[in-house]
Amino acid sequence: MMRTYLVECAAQNDWGDRPAEELAQVIVACLRQRMPEPHQEAPERDTRLARDVLRRAIRFVNDNLDTKLKWDEIASVVGLDPFTFGRGFKLATGMTPHQYIIRCRIRRAMRLLAGDELTLADIAFEVGCSCQSHLTTLFRKHLGTTPGAFRRSARERRPRPPHSFSAPAGNVPA
Repeated sequence: MMRTYLVECAAQNDWGDRPAEELAQVIVACLRQRMPEPHQEAPERDTRLARDVLRRAIRFVNDNLDTKLKWDEIASVVGLDPFTFGRGFKLATGMTPHQYIIRCRIRRAMRLLAGDELTLADIAFEVGCSCQSHLTTLFRKHLGTTPGAFRRSARERRPRPPHSFSAPAGNVPA
């Protein structure tokens, strides 16, 4: 509206009694229309991941923990570009996707080590480590122990079934 007035006045050379003052007032009015008030701040965008997007990302990580997971792969599954995904994931969880993946691998390895079914090398492959040495490096860095020491400790803490054996009937000590 003010711009139109300014253009019309310039075209008709109709500035009134004090052209400089009128022109200054029109310019100030135009600027005020375009700029927000100084006390108003632009609202911050919430760049955290939406709850359903975060759930899909976490589910994908847990379902594919035995593979080499990459940010861009996870981001494409949830429909975001890698930067937006990484930034939103960190804001929502407090850790980067890589840190979360490492945490999940260690937790799953801890559960598997508590059992006796798999070798350390098998557990390493099951949780997405390239070899047993890689798993050992992760354990040392994040837990301060090795997978073998963790397994021994878990065995010692495991409740043992009560031994109930009976001596042969004729050989009972008196």
